[in-house]
Amino acid sequence: MAATDTPTFIGKYNVLRELGRGASSTVYLAEDPFHARKVAVKRIHAHLLTDERQAARYRKALRNEALLAGQLKHPHIVTVHDADGEANPPYLVLEYVEGAALSRFTRPDRLLPVEQVLDICYKVCSALDYAHTRGLVHRDIKPANLMLQTSGDVKVMDFGTALATGGEITQISGFVGSPQYMSPEHVREEGCTWRSDMWSLGVVCYEMLTGRRPFESESDFTTIYKITNEEPTQPSTLRPGLPEQVDKVLMRALAKHPEARFKQWMDFADSLLQINRGMSAKTARHREGDAFARMRDLPFFQGFPDAVLWEALRLGTLSLRPADTVLMEEGSMGESFLLLLQGTAAVMRDNNKVATLDPGVTLGEMAYLRRDEPKRTATVKADTAVLVLEIKNEALHRASEELQICFDKAFIELLLQRLMRTTESLSKLQSSSLTLEGH
Repeated sequence: MAATDTPTFIGKYNVLRELGRGASSTVYLAEDPFHARKVAVKRIHAHLLTDERQAARYRKALRNEALLAGQLKHPHIVTVHDADGEANPPYLVLEYVEGAALSRFTRPDRLLPVEQVLDICYKVCSALDYAHTRGLVHRDIKPANLMLQTSGDVKVMDFGTALATGGEITQISGFVGSPQYMSPEHVREEGCTWRSDMWSLGVVCYEMLTGRRPFESESDFTTIYKITNEEPTQPSTLRPGLPEQVDKVLMRALAKHPEARFKQWMDFADSLLQINRGMSAKTARHREGDAFARMRDLPFFQGFPDAVLWEALRLGTLSLRPADTVLMEEGSMGESFLLLLQGTAAVMRDNNKVATLDPGVTLGEMAYLRRDEPKRTATVKADTAVLVLEIKNEALHRASEELQICFDKAFIELLLQRLMRTTESLSKLQSSSLTLEGH
């Protein structure tokens, strides 16, 4: 079979077509006959396995990716379904991500909107923070390893050279990664930490905003020299009109010394978010990072792990609604509930205002909890412009068990708080009544 021929089967997987080809592997779109789903099969090039030592290295990288990425369950990290490191050639079976690598959007004539770039990088921060808490350093963050889905979402891919800071997995040693995206400590082979990944993401963000990498040269040697010795041009010099805080945030992520970078992944993420919040004309899709951050800060969601919180955000429909919008109407059938993330709303009964709701509350959750009585018992109207997440009851009933458990616990806590407030109010009324009777 010629090197460019597409196989009919790889293991049990029926190959449909080639998706892409790189220096070490080819990725195919295939069908998984047992789960009735499309998958991406990444297979090592056969010609790289003729040398025994080289073959051992490639097989090890594939096994590492299967073992390390296989333990990660996050909406912004590609899922590993299967692997066969002993096959000839060996292959890895991944979640099929329909879209394009971010490398497609790094040319000056193909740059994405600034707010979308900031939202994408926020989500990658969340994914890499999750990986960091599980002791993993990616070591090869670059646009080609970040997939932008047709839905506008992003997935971190290729953990083949990842470093596990704990455990017993044999590591890939030596100079691994792509020089243009390597941190100063990485190119000096002083060891990589999660802050090395932060540097790499800083380069990606810089490139996606300006159409140029901060350290460019015709040779890897000169690029490495610039990375270790020169300061990058301010992004706003290359793209006038960028928000002024972009320079400050990216220069910190690209600091030569790891300790001078952000202290935590979410510090970097929140800095990107603050810039995005200051921009106008964002679509609902580009508000996801903002919505996630708001949800993470609300007491209602304190028991939700980040990966589960992202699932909740994905499950619903995010929308910005103007003041005076009726969010739900008394007597109507309740097929969904709302989460108020920003703004205030009024609860009305018989055209009388009975309460004002602040961010962090749910609206209409009784329709989810009591399927036999789904009618709305009050009207809710936006007092101000509001950002709401609407989740269909049926969607939550079909969501992951972990997400349902988190919502059930949060709803129970919410109902207990309401019951305690009602009891306290009744107690005060009873006390006032007794005082009046005493007189």
